[in-house]
Order: sequence, then C-alpha cells, then structure tokens
Amino acid sequence: MSRGLKGLEEKVFQKDLCIACGACLSLCPYLRTWRGRVVKLHDCGLEEGRCFAYCPRTEVDQGALQRKAHGKGYNDVGIGPVRKILMARARDPIWRKKAQSGGVVSALIDYALKKKAIDAAILTLRDTDLLPKGRMVRNREDIFNCAGSNYISGPTLEALHKGPWQGEERIGAVGLPCQALALAKMRTAPVEKKGSIDKVNLVIGLFCTWSLEYEKLMVFLKKRLGEGCIEKMDITPPPERLFKIKMADGLHSLPVDEIRPFIRNGCRACFDMTAEFSDISVGTVEGIEGWSTVILRSDTGENLFIKAEGEGMIESQPLPEDHLNHLKEASLLKKGRGLDFLREKGLMDS
Repeated sequence: MSRGLKGLEEKVFQKDLCIACGACLSLCPYLRTWRGRVVKLHDCGLEEGRCFAYCPRTEVDQGALQRKAHGKGYNDVGIGPVRKILMARARDPIWRKKAQSGGVVSALIDYALKKKAIDAAILTLRDTDLLPKGRMVRNREDIFNCAGSNYISGPTLEALHKGPWQGEERIGAVGLPCQALALAKMRTAPVEKKGSIDKVNLVIGLFCTWSLEYEKLMVFLKKRLGEGCIEKMDITPPPERLFKIKMADGLHSLPVDEIRPFIRNGCRACFDMTAEFSDISVGTVEGIEGWSTVILRSDTGENLFIKAEGEGMIESQPLPEDHLNHLKEASLLKKGRGLDFLREKGLMDS
C-alpha cells in the first residue's frame, strides 16, 4: 500500500475522513486548502511521504505513541496522560472578557512569550468570512485577535510549515485533539525533512467533541438568518445546548441538533475529546461559568502552569469530583462513538 499521497487519497480523502487540520499542507505543491477542504491538485509518485505520515486519520498505534512521548509510567485515567487536573482562569480581565472559558489558553501563551519560553506561537485566526486559518503570533495584540472559539475546523498547522522561521525559534502551538495528534506523529515519523516540528516545544490542546464543515454550514445559516455578517458563534452548555450566532441585527439562537448534520465526517472517527497528545489540555467547566478545566500532562506543561500561577497570571482551584467523573465519562463515550463509526463504515474489524 502506498504511504504517500496516493495512500492518503485512498485512506482519507475518498472515505471523507479529512478534518482539514493543515498537517499535510505547504509540504509539497500538490495539496491546497479551499473553502475549508483540502484538495489534491495533481498526482504524486512518492511511495512514502510526510502528507500520509503526519495525517491524524491514517493508522496510528496511540498507546505506542503515548509511551514514546511520556514513557511507560504515565497515569492514564481514561483521558490520556495526567499529572494534575484542576480548574483555572486568567486573572487579567482582558482575557476573561475576550477569550473562551476564563481565558486560560490566551493567558498561558501570553506568559510563555513574555518569559521567552517560546518565541512564537501558532494559533487559529477567524477570517471575516468565518473560515479559520493558522496564524503565527509573537505579541499580545496578535493573541487578542485570535482569542475565542471556532466551531469550524481550519488548517491551523499549515502556518507551522509555512513560517517563515528565522533560525532557532522555540514554537508553541494551540490546536484541537486531531492537531495535537498530528504534531505527535510529526515528531515520531520515520520520513526525513521533519522541518519545523523540531522547533515545537509546547502544545496546548483544546477539548473538542466535533467541528463543523464550512460550506454546508454557511449555506444553512444564510438560508436561516440571511446574508448579514456573522460576528461570533458560541454553544451554551447543557442542559440548554443552543448554537448562538451574533450578527449586526442581534443575537440568534438555534438548537444544537439543527447543526449536527454539518459535523465533519472525519470528526465522527475521532477517539480523543481532551487532546491527549498535548502538554496542557484545556476545556470548559460545564456549569461553572468563566472557568476552564485544565489537564497538566507533561513536565513542560506543568512547569509553565506553575510559574504562570506563581506570578499571578492565572488562578486555579481543585476540579470538583463530580465534574471530573463527568469528564471521564464524556471522554470514554467519545472513544466508543469513534469505534462504532469505524466499525459501521467497515474501516476496522468488529
């Protein structure tokens, strides 16, 4: 079997499993992104390539990959490697107001840049047409412009490949579980010319249940809400579960069930809700507004968090036990849904 572009096309594109994470983009001239999709421009004769090796939807032994990253003794309680689980928020009101769920991610990236733990970060910027893309940031203003949630998947990791990088930079990356997995595969891939992955020394992962397909969602929203400019989207926590869209004419609300048909097919094959391959994982604390669930997974992540809290950039509290139990349950349910989907599509043994 080809482990190059031909294999990627057969295993991922033709089975509609691509999630447009950006891991394969700007590595060769044959792949491009267009309106939220990765498209092939031309055939490639390589039998082994980085596009296949880096893709989070090609086969991977996740246990072996975790052991390489964390050693044999890591503590896995159903949500990946764990050093500590707590809830936290940024102390600076600018992040709590602009960013998502307490602004922890923005505050940590801001702190890491200030303290030279990293020289640049790869974040996700939402364009005026709502289509997300990767953005290299080096200062607080750029972080501020990227703050907030994106429910549409975008090729964030393309920005890592494109740079431009000037030499020995240390890079931080913030991404979804599929993007954290792609970064882990880049580190361990046997193919040559790993490129910028050797510069990445901090990965902050975002909890994710699913993301939406751009073109189908836009057709639906324009039909329901008209042609006005969409300024912001958000999803309220259970039991309400509304998809809220802020436009110039006011705030519109739709039941989440109405947008479920636009979930990317590749997201249905995902096993990971909590970004298990990151140094720090961050998600909403359901029922406690303005706080984030934070999972510290590595020495790098734990050390950065402790220093940021010690210098007053963030504050933390223990995560209530009932919230932790719910998180574990939700994570295991997503793993089960991923297995069921693959079996249903004939992509793995029963």
